[in-house]
Amino acid sequence: METARKALAQVKKKAETARKKRHSEITAKIIVGTATCGVAAGARLVVDALKQEVAARKIKGVMVAETGCSGRCNLEPLVQVNRHGEAPVLYYQVTPDKARRIVQQHIQNNEPITEWAVS
Repeated sequence: METARKALAQVKKKAETARKKRHSEITAKIIVGTATCGVAAGARLVVDALKQEVAARKIKGVMVAETGCSGRCNLEPLVQVNRHGEAPVLYYQVTPDKARRIVQQHIQNNEPITEWAVS
């Protein structure tokens, strides 16, 4: 029994070390609202476009994640860009085309698109 506990502790420690390393390499996180209202407004297509654009541009350190409801259904799909050391930017009514431009302009060139941001 003690051997199993030690083995489990080693596995947990190794997993935690790997998780910390992955998170330390992330410089930007793009979060898309994929609750029912977001999905109805096209959020799945936006998530796919973001992932494809990040991969096509070979941008390292960017994570595309999903979240639930933000309570702003009339603005869906919502996309929040969090860059290390900067204030988050929340984009509204994002389409796949807008998503690709967000990756190009905001993520790659560090130029937020203010006209699409929730104020």
